[in-house]
Amino acid sequence: MIRPRRTSLALAAALLVLAPPQPARGQAPASLTLSGENPLALAREVETVAVPWTLLARLPGVSAQRVRVLDAVSRRELVAQPLDGEADGQLDSLLFQAGFGPREVRLFLVEAAPPADSLGRGAHVLFVPDREDVAWESDRIAFRIYGKKLWELENLHSNGIDVWPKRTRKLVLDEWYSAGHDSYHIDTGEGADFFQVGSTLGAGGTGIWRADSLFRGDNFLQHRLVADGPVRAIFELDYGPIDARGLQATEHKRVSIDAGQNLFRQESTFRTSTSGELQVVVGLVKRAGLVGSTSKASAWAWLSGWGPIAPGTGGHGDLGTAVLVARSSLVDMKELDDHYITISRVQPNVPLLSFVGAGWTSSRDFDRAEDWWRYLDAFAQRLAHPLTGQVVPAQMPAAAAR
Repeated sequence: MIRPRRTSLALAAALLVLAPPQPARGQAPASLTLSGENPLALAREVETVAVPWTLLARLPGVSAQRVRVLDAVSRRELVAQPLDGEADGQLDSLLFQAGFGPREVRLFLVEAAPPADSLGRGAHVLFVPDREDVAWESDRIAFRIYGKKLWELENLHSNGIDVWPKRTRKLVLDEWYSAGHDSYHIDTGEGADFFQVGSTLGAGGTGIWRADSLFRGDNFLQHRLVADGPVRAIFELDYGPIDARGLQATEHKRVSIDAGQNLFRQESTFRTSTSGELQVVVGLVKRAGLVGSTSKASAWAWLSGWGPIAPGTGGHGDLGTAVLVARSSLVDMKELDDHYITISRVQPNVPLLSFVGAGWTSSRDFDRAEDWWRYLDAFAQRLAHPLTGQVVPAQMPAAAAR
C-alpha cells in the first residue's frame, strides 16, 4: 500500500535565473559580477545557475569558446556550459554549478576568456543506433528509454524508462554500451542494469488516464539530441498515436538532467484534436517488496517506491524511485496492480512538467528509505523556493556586495 510520509530536509539542487542588470555606464566591463542568494535555511550541495546569454553581450569578445566562471572570492574556476537550448545555433544561457549554505549569498565572476580543459563533465546523453536506445546520465545515476528497433530485437513494445544504478561518479554510458548488452547487466564495481522494465512505465513513463484506465504510448519513433553537458544534457522524443478509448493523442517529450542530480526533468506534451482537459499519468512500476510512499507537504508533491532490487537480476541493495509533480495540477495518486501512478490535469498541447529519478543504497548516497525521502523533500523545497540573483554594479567592491 502507499503510505503518506512527512520527512525533514536534505541537500538538493536548484535553478537560478538572474535578474536583468541596470544599464551599463561608461566602458564595457572586463567581467560581470553576479550574486546568488539561497532563501532557505537549507544547505544546497549542487545548484545549477542559468545566466541569460543576452547579459553576457556586455563582455567584449565573449563567445561559446571564450567564457568562464570564477568564484569571486577564491578565484577558483567552476564548470560552465554555454547552452543552445533549442539546438538552433543561438546560445540561450550560460550554465554553471555551485553549492550554497543556508541563506548564503555568493558572488561569481564571468569573464571572456577560454575555460580550463580539465574541469570535468557530469552529464551525458547518448543515442545508440544498433538498439535505438536513448540513454542519459549524471554523475549519480543513469537511465535509458527504447526506440522502435526493440520491436525487431526483442519484440519489446514499451515507453517505460529504465534505471541504471551506479556506484561511481564517472560517466559510464559509452563504456557500458561498448562492453555489450550482456556485460552491463553484471556489476563489476561500477553498478549495472538491474532494473526490470518490460512493457511497463518503468521509472517515470507517461500515459493518459481515461475511463479509470491507463493508456500508454509505444516505443519512441524519433529523437533529437539537444545538449550534451558538461552541466546539462537535453534530448527530445516523439511518439506515435495513443488510442485512449476513442481519444487519439501523440506525445512529445523533452528530458534534461543536470550534473550532481538523481532526478531528471521531464516535459510531456500530448497533442490531440480535442480541446478538453486531459488527465496524464506519470508512473512507477511495482516490484516484489516495494513500499510506496507519498508527500504533499510542498507545492511539489512526490510519489516514491522503495525496496530491494529483484535478486533474479543479479542485483543487490535497495533502490528508490520517485516522481514529483506540481500539487496544483495533481488529481490523484493511485496504486494499481502493477504500478504506483500520479494523475495530473493538463490541457492538450501544454507540457506537463515532472521530475523523475532513482537512488541506490550501494551508491553510498542513501543508506535507507528515510534518506531517499529526505532527498525528495529537499528537492521539492528547492523547486518551490529557487535561488534569487542579480548583476552586481561594477563600481561595488566584491567584499561590500557580500
